[in-house]
Amino acid sequence: MANCTVGAGVLSLPFAFQATGLVGGLLLCSVVATIEGLTMYVLSKFAERYRAHSYVELVRRALGRKLSLLLSGVLVVAMFGACVAYLIILGDNLSSLAAAAGLPALLANRQHIVGFLGLCVMLPMCLPKNLGALAAMNQIAVLGFLVGAAMVSFRGLQIALQRPDLMAGVRLFELNYDSLFAIPIVVFGFNCHAMVVSIFQELEPAPGLLLPAVLPSSPSAFRRYRYLPRPDSRKLVGMLGVIMSSTSLVLLAYAIVGITGYLAFPGHVSSNILVSFPQNDPLVQVARGTISLIILGSYPLTHHPARAGFQHLVRPRAASAAAVAAPSPLSEPLLEPSQDPSVGVSPYVSIGFTLAFVLGSTAVAEVVTDLGFVLHLLGGLCITFIIFFLPGLLLINAAILKYARTVLSEVESEADAYAAAIDTDGPREGVLIRMPSLNGRELTQPLLTKLQTAREKGIKKGLIYAPRLSWLFGITLLIISILVAGVTLVTVILGD
Repeated sequence: MANCTVGAGVLSLPFAFQATGLVGGLLLCSVVATIEGLTMYVLSKFAERYRAHSYVELVRRALGRKLSLLLSGVLVVAMFGACVAYLIILGDNLSSLAAAAGLPALLANRQHIVGFLGLCVMLPMCLPKNLGALAAMNQIAVLGFLVGAAMVSFRGLQIALQRPDLMAGVRLFELNYDSLFAIPIVVFGFNCHAMVVSIFQELEPAPGLLLPAVLPSSPSAFRRYRYLPRPDSRKLVGMLGVIMSSTSLVLLAYAIVGITGYLAFPGHVSSNILVSFPQNDPLVQVARGTISLIILGSYPLTHHPARAGFQHLVRPRAASAAAVAAPSPLSEPLLEPSQDPSVGVSPYVSIGFTLAFVLGSTAVAEVVTDLGFVLHLLGGLCITFIIFFLPGLLLINAAILKYARTVLSEVESEADAYAAAIDTDGPREGVLIRMPSLNGRELTQPLLTKLQTAREKGIKKGLIYAPRLSWLFGITLLIISILVAGVTLVTVILGD
């Protein structure tokens, strides 16, 4: 789980801390980590209920094929943005390394490096149908990012301690227009939701507890708590421990990088913390080289499932059965259909997508040099849909289904009792069936019809109020998603 969360987004955390303040950044990270941890549990709970093995499969079974196709499209867009971020980091790192090595300005030019990497390195690596030779990169990618981040944190703390006043220029809280830029970046940083369902399905039916001192082993022990998760199985209890442990570890790592990076350069932290350091710093140059090598292999690994997701879109009925999320060093969601979605799709279509993907991401990375801007867009638009909006819909759908079934069960029970009384005593004049109420209103035939539809289709046929905590939490997640997306759009439109 931590492997799927930590990625290149960690390089922008000091920028987020600068925008919100030292304590403000910690609070923002803690709140986002808590909410995203809850939505990870929501996805795990419904994956068990619907017996889904991937996020796309879960959405298709619970919310319908149209939303699953929309999710596939959002994931493809998110992966495109992730590859743009990869090229931006490569351009920054390799241009700095080239300048430090004393190479001619033509070779050290950032635009030339990005163009060469896109056309001559990434494109040939992305064209093959299978990328088995690069599969091992996923296993070491996070380690590479963590090693690089550790070097940066160590050097950042050294720089901060060299100042006579460690807190000079450092703000504890910062709340202004610039603070809005930090929210989507932090939201992106804790994202790993596309992998949650797959990770949950890999757990044993009764996994060992990671936090035995905190979590009771029996699901029944959770019933006494009204406002805490209520897992239905030992497997869900184990998954809750996985979520809490991984989220806490990632939060700790992010806090260290964010704090040390902000303390090193208070007031002028770049959206890519590596850019803030001098070009001739040996330790930081090693960090740049390490991260660059990881990204060289990560780009094609990100593109490959993006192509599979595109094939899922152009031939949805053949490929929608089982799209499985795969991990990524940038922690963007990936799709890796367990059934080959290229069946029935022309190879020229796949090649055309690869050309458009690589050339498009290269062109964008040539123009956009701000890593924070890319992560800001990804976190605020694509990732919020994945980690807030869809889990919110799942909760609302479950609440509507259960409420409709409960009310209709009461109606049917009273109708059966009345019919039994008639069979026993005969019809009695003036005796009416007392129908249950819906939100304080008498249950009329139109409302009864709407509930009957909701019992079978849930939210697919419309939104109705269900007086349950899951409905309220689902609405809250929808509101959070809309607010974060709105903040992102406002900051993009108005500019810096």
